[in-house]
Amino acid sequence: MKNSILLFLAIFTLQSCAYYPVKKDYGIYSKSLVFSKGQKWLINRIYTDVDSHHREMMEQDVLKFFNTMSDSKAYTLNMAKSENIILNRIPFEPEIEDLETLKSSTDFNFLVNISTIKVRKDLDTELGQQTEYKKNETFAIMEVYDIQTMKKIYSFKASSEFSVEKGEKATIFTPTSEMMTMKNFRQLLKSIKKNAVKS
Repeated sequence: MKNSILLFLAIFTLQSCAYYPVKKDYGIYSKSLVFSKGQKWLINRIYTDVDSHHREMMEQDVLKFFNTMSDSKAYTLNMAKSENIILNRIPFEPEIEDLETLKSSTDFNFLVNISTIKVRKDLDTELGQQTEYKKNETFAIMEVYDIQTMKKIYSFKASSEFSVEKGEKATIFTPTSEMMTMKNFRQLLKSIKKNAVKS
């Protein structure tokens, strides 16, 4: 049993060593989010194609993170629905009507939207020597809307890719699209923490 655990830890460590950078793109928006006392954050349903275990992990991590940053003023959409504060789903790219509804019927200050996409996952099941070029490519994006002004105030995209050329080998240490997606997701939270402004 002990040997199995050590082997698992060794494989996990080696897999974590497969280097692939995470590209960061803030578009036209500031890198910083301002967390002011008393302001409430609504975390929308996470739009993702990861497995249910990782989805649950994302939801827990985001709620915990925003509660830490906002002095426990963060709520998930499910929490708001269970208290009948919000009745309908909110799209990832909300229309002005969606924001107007939130403004007039709730006391939330900000809406947080998160989405992840596996653009390519060629290497997820293809171990061994490759007969053609293959690539895994994923990204995660977070957008924040100021509900009072009904405008987007923050956007950050973290993306990564890993490729294997024709004739090269894909091994058990080749990062999967799932693993890359989670790394991108963690980068979203890490960036906010690093650049946050508290007032």
